[in-house]
This record gives sequence, C-alpha cells and structure tokens, in this order.
Amino acid sequence: MNGFPGLLRYFCVSLLAATGVVAAEATWDSRLTEVFSNRWKVVQKQLGELNPELEKLPNIPIDDQGGTGGYVGNYQQAGPSQDSQMGVEVRWRDTPVVDLVALVPARRYDANGLDPQYGLPEDFTVELLDGSGAVIREVASERSTSGNLVRKGLPFVYKVEPPVAAAGLRITAARLKPDPENKGQFIHAWAEAMVFSGARNIAYAAEVRSLGGGTPSTPWHWKPAFLVDGKTPLGLPEIPGEEHGNTGWMSEARESATDATSLKVDLRELATIDSVLLFPAKRPTSDLPSGFGFPRKLVISVSESAGSENWKIIATRDFANPGHNPVLVSFEPVGARQVKVEATQLWKAFDEFPAFFALSELEILSGENNLALGKGVQSPDSMSSVIAPGGRFWSTAALSDGFGPDGRLASEKEWMKLLDQRVRLETRRHDLLAESRQLVTGWRQAAQICFGLLVLAGGFLIVALPIRYRLHANRELTKVRERIAGDLHDEVGSNLGSIQMIADLAEGRSGPSAELKRIQRIAAETVSAVRDIVWLLRPTGDHRIGTVEHLRETSSIMLETLEWKFTANEEAWQVELPEESNRDLFLFFREALHNIMRHAKAATVEIHAEKVGNVFRLNISDNGVGIEPAKLERPATLRALRQRTESLGAELQVESSAETGTRLVLAVPLERRKKR
Repeated sequence: MNGFPGLLRYFCVSLLAATGVVAAEATWDSRLTEVFSNRWKVVQKQLGELNPELEKLPNIPIDDQGGTGGYVGNYQQAGPSQDSQMGVEVRWRDTPVVDLVALVPARRYDANGLDPQYGLPEDFTVELLDGSGAVIREVASERSTSGNLVRKGLPFVYKVEPPVAAAGLRITAARLKPDPENKGQFIHAWAEAMVFSGARNIAYAAEVRSLGGGTPSTPWHWKPAFLVDGKTPLGLPEIPGEEHGNTGWMSEARESATDATSLKVDLRELATIDSVLLFPAKRPTSDLPSGFGFPRKLVISVSESAGSENWKIIATRDFANPGHNPVLVSFEPVGARQVKVEATQLWKAFDEFPAFFALSELEILSGENNLALGKGVQSPDSMSSVIAPGGRFWSTAALSDGFGPDGRLASEKEWMKLLDQRVRLETRRHDLLAESRQLVTGWRQAAQICFGLLVLAGGFLIVALPIRYRLHANRELTKVRERIAGDLHDEVGSNLGSIQMIADLAEGRSGPSAELKRIQRIAAETVSAVRDIVWLLRPTGDHRIGTVEHLRETSSIMLETLEWKFTANEEAWQVELPEESNRDLFLFFREALHNIMRHAKAATVEIHAEKVGNVFRLNISDNGVGIEPAKLERPATLRALRQRTESLGAELQVESSAETGTRLVLAVPLERRKKR
C-alpha cells in the first residue's frame, strides 16, 4: 500500500468491513488507526518500551505460598463511629529514623479461587507515631482501592521523605468491605507490615494492637502477631533476569524425621556474626506443600578455627512450616570461622514419604552483610546427581550463590521497591492500553460514520420523492382531520346539545322520569365523547386546551350528578403527551369514570393529577362500595383499564375495600414516551 491510491483502497475496504459488507481481517480497525493516527503510533512505541522493563522486575505468584495469613479485625459496620476507630497499630521499642513503609495485602483462597486483596480497606490512612502514640507524619491516604485494577495483591510502598524518627505505625480504615463469609460483618486485613530504617525492618516481631476489631474465627491463621512475623504471601524475594544453574540443596532421603543431617560453611576467616537467614526450597512437584523440606527443629553451632571440632551451640529453634518465606534466626553476636546448621527434626509430611532437609539459600549475616556469599558449603548427606525442574541442579553450591530457584535474591527493602515499581509501570501500561483501545474505537466509529454518511447521501436521492409525497399526504390528512373535527363540533355536537336541552325542558314541564334521565345522561356522555374525539383530532394549535384541563372538563360532564373534586400540581398543567398516549389516557380516564358511575354507588369522587420528576401520575378515588377481593383477582376485572395501562407503558395500582371505596393510581413515564 503505497501513496494515495493505496490509502484510498485501504480506507474503502475498512469502511466496507466496518459495516460487514465485505469480510475483513480481525485487526482492520487497528490497522486503520495505525495509518491515520500519529498518537496511536506513539502509544504503541511506549508500550513496546515498557514490556522489557517489566520483564526485569519481580512479580508475585498466584498460588498458595504457605506461611501465616496475617492480621484480621472483624467489625459490625463499614465505617467508624465518632467514638471508635477501625485499625491496627504496630509499636517497636526504640525510635529509629524511618524512610520506607510497605504494606502487603492479605490473601484468601476459597471455592471461588484467589482473592489477592482479602479484607483490604476501601479507604485507609497510614501514619507514623511517636512514643506517646501521637501522629508525627501522615505517610499515605488511599481512597477507593477496589477501583485499582492493576495492583491485584502487590504491596503498597511509601517513601518517607524526609525520613523521620518514629516509634510506631498506625493503619486506620475509613471504609471496609463486607466479610464474604459472615453477613453483616466487615473485615480489615493485612498480611504483613514492614517499616524500614535503612535496610532493617524495624517492625519485625514488634508489638501489634488491634483498634476496635473483633477476634477472627481462625486464630491459627489470623492473629495480630502474624502482621510482623516476616511472612508474606508473595513468595521468595527473587529478581528475575539472570541465568543460573542451581535451584537449591536437598539432603538424602531419611526414613525417620529424627535422623539428623547438617550443613557446614567455612567463612575462610574469623568474623563476627549475629544471625542466619534460611530460604526454604521451592517444591519440586505440585503435589508437595509450600515449605517443602524446611526442618522442624534446627541447631546452629560455630567454631573459631578451620580444623577444630570444638563446636559451640549458639541457637536452637523449633519451626512451623514457613511456606515460601525466609526465616531469620538471630542471636547474640559471636566470633566464628565455621558455621554448622544441623536439622535435628526433619520435614516429613506423610508416613510413607521419606524425610528431607532442603533449602534454596543459606545466608550468614554480620549486620546487613552476607558473609556466606560465594563461600564453600559442605554436607556429608547431600543427595547427588538430582536434576531440578528447568534443567537446574540440587547442590551445595546453590546455597551460597545468591540465587533462589527463579532469580537473584534481594533484600526485603529492595524487593518492596521493585514491586512498587512494577505497580507504577503496570498502571502506566494499563492506561496506555486503555488509550489505545479508545483510539481504535474512535477511528472505527469514524469509519462507520463516514460510510453511513455516504449511504445517507445516496439514500437521500432515493427517498427524497417518497418523503416529499408523504409530507404532502400528511398535510392533506391534517386538512381532512380538521374538517371532520369541525363537522363533529358544529353539527353533531350542536345536535346533541339540542337533544340534552329538549330533554331538560321536557323534564321541567312533565316532571322527572327514568327515560328522560337516561336520555340526558346518554346525551351528556356522547357530548363528552365527541369533545374527546375533536380534541384528539386537533393535536396542535392555539385553540387546543391542555391535557389536564381536558381531563378536568371531562370530569365536570361525566360526574355532574356526583360531588367531585379535581386538583393538580403546577407541573401537571404543563404536561403534553404524544397523540397516541393522549388517546390511551383519555380512554383509561373515561372507562374509570364509567365504572364509578355504573358500579361504585359512590357519592363523592376525588381526582388528582401531578407530575413528579419524569412521571405523570393520575389518582382517582371514590367512596363507593369497592370491589370484592375475589372479584379483583379475576383477569376479566378492570381488563380495559389494564389494557390501556399496558399501551401507555405505565403502572397501575388498585386499592379497594367496602369501607373506603376504590382508589386507582396510574403512573405514566414521560421520558419513555418521549424516547419512543
């Protein structure tokens, strides 16, 4: 497609495809947009630049990563009252300088699948506190979190600029979401709260206090302490992009869980250490649980020399299954050349399944430095020649290479920052994709409009003469209707009026009689019917009275022998219905008044017309004998009124009793009739 002829051909094919005249490729509209929209090209370029950046950033898994659930508070209302709070506080001992806060949404799995933001408040505020509990800095104020379609469980990360010394953190909810399991309950939940001073998470193992929340029904999975236990549903802190051949280390299979196995790391020189960080192995098969191979009990020993077997035990710990979460074992600083990690109680999930000790990585820390990185790790119990998924290997070398199974291991703070960067880039991508769709939609609609204009231009020539003829016919029809209306009004109406007057004179001379009364009533009703016909035949003109005024005049004629009252609000007097609707309305009104005169045995009738919003409402009530409930249920009862109601697209309410009479309420939607 080169030059103007090619563009013209492409445009014509696209126009035909837009209306289904010819078959088109699935992307005709996007190709049309690409040809004519410079902005679309810019958007596609920016999207292409974003994808490589996102591939370098960590993502979060969607499957269950094990560990603890986090914190949950139960509440009886969605928002706080004047004298109560809905939130949670975290307090640590000292007042270090805080520069970053990260909040990880809780997860929940049920029959409907994964809810990646279980219990996330719709609106919440994050504040830093001093030692007395007073607010010293508002970190963030989030609103309408469910409207963010990008986050999907990614953490909320806030830089504290400038950094500030603080002793606590408060998360206050302003609006909660309903508990999906307990009707009438509302929940506030978080998986983990991290507060960083430098590289250190000062919120780890801090004190947690719920503000007004009730206790969850599953305390083994949800409790305040789990908010700061270092366990998240986000998996291992790995950054993808760098190739490596190792996935972790796994011991030989053991028949008994008490058959101990160990690892030994030579730091190559004497150094001071204060903690050991253990990264659980990822399950090699989907049928194994998260936290596969992590020991139930661990003993850590140190030796100050390379060849000495004089080991000193510095830590003994019992563990619950951490899932895919790093586990930190801290102790008093101690000098060490060699460090031994011995699992004295192994992981054994099933009686018929062997016991194992398995890890992805082992870090020996001195402050924030990993002294084990690149150092040699030995074990007399390593499983040999075992290939992991992806062609990688289980080996002792994997324990000190700085990699997890799927990428380079990062610190918690770096990991949170990179996940926050993913949120920002995915939000940008989401906006660009939405703009791209809008551009394509706009050009598709423009193509369809252009084609439609071409069709209209050709169609105008085809239908011009029939339209002209139809307009002429309508003018002639209007003249005929005016002539018929005039004849009815002048001739038939005059004659009926004379009949009514002669009947009145005869009654005055010879006295009242049933026959004369019947002649008077039939004449009056016929005069009213003729007036309605004349009124409907003249839908426009200065001589035409309004709809409500005509209803009132009809009432004065048909209800002459009764005590009646007609009222209407100011807006109702201005109501004008379409011609067909007026016909249905007056036939409904006359039928209702006929029923009152013939069957109700009423002495008084009240009629009220009103316009409220886009609804015209007509109330007709009498003090007659009412309609028996059994009879009212029959389809034949009030059939004519219901048919007129259906034609109007309206709603009819009927209330009737022997004590209060009958009340009809007709509600006609004006907007619907206007659209039609």
